Amino acid sequence: MQKYETAILFEPELPEERRKEFIAKLAGVISSFKGEVVKQDDWGIRKLAYHIAKKPNAYYTFLVYSGERGVVEEVERNIKIFDGILRYLTSRVDVEPKPAAAAPAAPGTAAAPEGGPAGAPAPPVAEQPPSAQ
Repeated sequence: MQKYETAILFEPELPEERRKEFIAKLAGVISSFKGEVVKQDDWGIRKLAYHIAKKPNAYYTFLVYSGERGVVEEVERNIKIFDGILRYLTSRVDVEPKPAAAAPAAPGTAAAPEGGPAGAPAPPVAEQPPSAQ
């Protein structure tokens, strides 16, 4: 299943219980698509960079969730129906596995620089004098 993140900007005057009811409704929609809400992050009321619908502030909420195909369309459809939302944005969260080559070495074994014993400092690089022309 793919992971998604949706940023929702609620109107600052919207009561907290209506916000929580709507987030619970979205969690139900996500679970109906065999998904789950991985993380919910409420940032609270923040100042906007520019006014949206003549409002200088908005209540920020971020949802990270996973689900089967169609979950994003249904979540966004529910967001469009709800009256107390100024803006929203959904993006796909790509979790890249770390390559095995970049894994740290086992403890107690230090990587040796090329051409020298383990733990020895690298030789200094000699500077070349500028060529006269």
